[in-house]
This record gives sequence, C-alpha cells and structure tokens, in this order.
Amino acid sequence: MATGIQGRRWLPSGRALGIVAVVLAVVAGAGWLAKPVWQPWWYAATLCGGNLSGGELAELLPNERLQAAKDTFGSGHGLLRCGVDESDGKHYVLDVEAEIDTGEPLGPLAMEITVPRDLDYVFPGSVPGFYGEFGPVIIQECPKLGRDSEGRTRRLVTKVFAHGVESAPSRQSLRTAVRIANGAGAEIGCGADPLPLPDRVEPTRKLSVRQAEGTMCGWLGQGTLPGSPSGKQWQVVAPTDERATITSCSLIDSGTGEPAVNLTGWYGDWTDKPFERLLLSNVQIPKTHSAHDALLGENLGRAKARCAGESANFLATSYARDRSRSALPMSEVRQLLDRFAADQAEHRDCTGLELPGRTVHPDAD
Repeated sequence: MATGIQGRRWLPSGRALGIVAVVLAVVAGAGWLAKPVWQPWWYAATLCGGNLSGGELAELLPNERLQAAKDTFGSGHGLLRCGVDESDGKHYVLDVEAEIDTGEPLGPLAMEITVPRDLDYVFPGSVPGFYGEFGPVIIQECPKLGRDSEGRTRRLVTKVFAHGVESAPSRQSLRTAVRIANGAGAEIGCGADPLPLPDRVEPTRKLSVRQAEGTMCGWLGQGTLPGSPSGKQWQVVAPTDERATITSCSLIDSGTGEPAVNLTGWYGDWTDKPFERLLLSNVQIPKTHSAHDALLGENLGRAKARCAGESANFLATSYARDRSRSALPMSEVRQLLDRFAADQAEHRDCTGLELPGRTVHPDAD
C-alpha cells in the first residue's frame, strides 16, 4: 500500500532557496580559488597545438593563478612558441620553443651551446636530446626540408624551460619536450620519425666493455685500452644513438666511479664557432696553428672531419677528480680520440679526417 501522496510537488521555501544560493556561491568561489586544479588541463586543451598533457602540466606548473603566453603553433611561423606565464604576464613558468636551425649565428643551438661541454643525457638513446642549462633540448634532422642555400642540414630544435619550477630533470618535462617535438615536426613538415615518449629520466647505465659491443661505443672493445687510474676494470657509458647530432662515449674507472675520458662527436656547421671558442679559452695556440685546427691541450683534444657536406668536430676531455690535471696521460687520451673519430667517420661516411698531433699545448693564461 502506497504511503506517499501522489500528484503533489515539493516546492522549496524561501529559506531553502537561500541556503541553495549560499552553497552555489561557496562552490563557485572554491572553484575560482582552486583554479590551479583545472588550469593545466585547460592549457593542454588550448595551447601549443594540442600537443601537451594536462596530467604532466599539473606536475610542472606552480600552484598559483597563471595565464597563457603568446602561442604561435598553427600560425605558419618559423618559430613555434607557446607557454604559461605568471599572473603578471611578465615572467614565464613554462616556455616551449620549436625552431628550425641551419647553423647560422644566434640560432637556437648556438644560443644553447656557446662552447662544447659534457652534457647531461637524460633521454633514452632513441631520443636525440639532453638536459640543457634550463631544461630538456631535442635536436632532430629534417630530411623532408632538404638543405639551405649554404648546403647546411635543417634541424628541428625543441626546448622546454620550466623556469623557477623544475630544478632537475623530470619525467614530465622530458615527455613534454617529446610531445612538442613530435607535434612541431608534423606541423613544420620536418620528416623526422616520431619519437617515443620516455617513461622516466634515464639513469646512467655503466656497461662492461663487453656489454658495450652492441652500442655505438663498441669500438672500445676492438683494441687495447690504457689502464685505468685505479687499476680496476673499465666501464662504458653509451647514452646516445650513433646517428644523433651529438654523440657520446665515456670510459668510467670502476674503482672510483668517475669518468676518465669523455668522447663526443658534434655534427653540423653550427659546431665550428663553439669549438673555436673552446680552444681559444683553454689552449695556448702557437702562431703556426689556429683555433680552426685539430689540437691537443692539457685536458682536451679536438679532431675534425667533413660529414655529409658539413663540419664535424670530435672532442675528448679528461679530468682528475680535483680537475687539476688529466685523469689519463694526454698521449693515451689522444689515442682514444683518434680511434673514436675514426670510428665515427667510418659510420657516418666522413672525409678529410684531421687528428691532433703529439704536441700537448699548455693551458691558456
């Protein structure tokens, strides 16, 4: 038997309506105060050509009210840029840039690397990038864009800066950089293969010389190596793919855990000026030589070649833990540089390989 009264509707009283209005006002106010909760997803949906992830932005952005920066994705501009600013619109908290670099002065690579340095390789080898001065950097050659009028390869350079928010590499910033690189590459028509999203910040993997045989540093196992400073076994760090714009091999002394020699290959005309600055700043160059030459200093050596019609520079650096001297005698560092450069030149069809002489030039004053 039904106990309710059929055919009647409950109408709220004036007091009830007042309570509802107050609750709605509180919810609306809470929503505004909680703007940081939803704004990462808003920015992901509206900025950067839709190439961002709201979940990753939620980890990168500070917990405060923010505003969108200028967005040139989808505009047809040569420089694709987007990001998020502080509420005053004067300072960024996330700055995203993707631009084609042909090696001209003041290009994105020249601004990022004024002199060659030991880089922080935080991506897997399948992603050609590193963690730069302010965030992740990815460099991809663009086969569909061809070369410029000077015969230089066009490269897509992607940078993600989380200024004042990120002080060390994170999974979120690395994945953001890859998402942007893939989206920008498609928009620009770069022609590079899509990059896989990294699952983590790649740890430094120290391999035995035998384990390194399947990497681009496999040449280390094909000849005699000098003894390590501690007398313990060598380990190898091989963080890059052999086709990357910047390649790397390091010999680690397992007795100390420290690198004794870092060997890097730098490809493209954009590398010439940084290497000239490096030699001028670190080596006393005699009048019979110049900063354009292959030279050996007290802690570094430089070799040269022409690869695919562009400059290639090969660098060896060696520092003891206190950085007062080289970890290995420079005669041994030179032999490793010669082998590294020869192996790189063979795999990349380089010509005109120039190796440093035996003379160790003193440090610059």
